Amino acid sequence: MRTELTSTHEETIRVSAPVNEPELPSLEVMHALADPADHGQAVLVNVPVLVDGINYGDLVRLGSEDECGVRPILEVVVPSGHVHFLAASEPGEVLDLAAELERTHPAYALRMEAASESVLSVSVHPDVDPEDVVVTAAAWLRVDPDDLEEGPAVGAPCASEAGPIAGAMAG
Repeated sequence: MRTELTSTHEETIRVSAPVNEPELPSLEVMHALADPADHGQAVLVNVPVLVDGINYGDLVRLGSEDECGVRPILEVVVPSGHVHFLAASEPGEVLDLAAELERTHPAYALRMEAASESVLSVSVHPDVDPEDVVVTAAAWLRVDPDDLEEGPAVGAPCASEAGPIAGAMAG
């Protein structure tokens, strides 16, 4: 009798989505887990920072790898129900903001990506009202809604919708 060992470690693949802001990089590269049932699909395991319309946990359809091994996200097949928002803190405070959010909301419900020492992208699980998390972030940042040009700020939550990604080109 022969026993085969299988790994429970799932390897991520690199995926990208177009950024629709002219002053920013043209693509955001993230990680996903390949769908074992369909090589053309994957589940996003990053919280997007620069791209709206996709979220952590979304099942996405992918194009062909580019010369760097990155596969473009073409469309959201099944939205995860997560939403994400950006919070801009003073430089060096992003980890403190993340700690406050983890202290005041269920740990399973948050995924966070620090884009810099002052920008945090926060994904909120569908079991939690994202507005509650936004309010917590705004209160901790002491955001002044009348002065959004300078200093800390909190963006609106962005949901995913099934369908093509704006600006995506088949690879």
